[in-house]
Amino acid sequence: MADDALTELDAPADEAGDNSAMRTEVYLGLLWLAITVFTAYASLHGVPGAPGPISAAVDAMPDVISSALVTAATIAAAAGSRHTSAVRRLLVGLATGAGFGVVTAFGVRLAYGDSTSVMMLSVTVAAACVLGGAFAMLPGAVLDASLWAMTWVLFAGLILSVLKPTLLTMLGGGATGESRFLLLQPAVAGLLAAMHSVRWLRSENPALSWFPVAGALAGVYLLATEGLGHLGGTVLSATRDSAAGEALFTDAAKLKYAVIVLAVGGVLALVIGARRPRT
Repeated sequence: MADDALTELDAPADEAGDNSAMRTEVYLGLLWLAITVFTAYASLHGVPGAPGPISAAVDAMPDVISSALVTAATIAAAAGSRHTSAVRRLLVGLATGAGFGVVTAFGVRLAYGDSTSVMMLSVTVAAACVLGGAFAMLPGAVLDASLWAMTWVLFAGLILSVLKPTLLTMLGGGATGESRFLLLQPAVAGLLAAMHSVRWLRSENPALSWFPVAGALAGVYLLATEGLGHLGGTVLSATRDSAAGEALFTDAAKLKYAVIVLAVGGVLALVIGARRPRT
């Protein structure tokens, strides 16, 4: 029954449709791969007098983990798109994620050195790739919608961070403005996740229950990023680089952000999806 539910959107389609979907997934994967590489490079080389390799790696790690997870999910989705069975897509996704994880972990090691601490961070990134690959078990349209939604969530975070000084003034300034901004940012990100996930799914006309799943998955990706970062920080904190490891620990504010994105994205996707024209 579970496998049937996960394959209901993956009935055989024409070859042109399959190729179009695969091109979209590969394009999105390459986009996130570029973001991953740029983030790692900029964090290590972009600031004059930048900190040492461990500190630079820790600073980059949240972005690298999220980018690696999303990239692995897109590549795994493309690799598994020919399979209608959720179990087969899961197996292909895990294998693809593991392969991409080895490559990405090697890249982290190459960029930051071969110390024990960097190796631990590399394993964390590889784990993110494997987890991202596991999402390939979802129906292709749902996964594609969630990945596009996640792209807009991260863009929203970037844009609102740039506009933060202006927005803080508009929101009342001081502690009040800061607290309001901390609610506004994930709410806007969740709204964009809902809008873009529904926009993608409408052409497939799936069951209504898939809309909140696609809209909420961006929040799930953020929670997974925080969880993996915290796990990597826990392991790293047991080494001589314990201070750097503790910098990876998640906190209530980060978890709150992810939960708001998940809730707003899921609820609004359900509401917007329910208003779609039925065929």
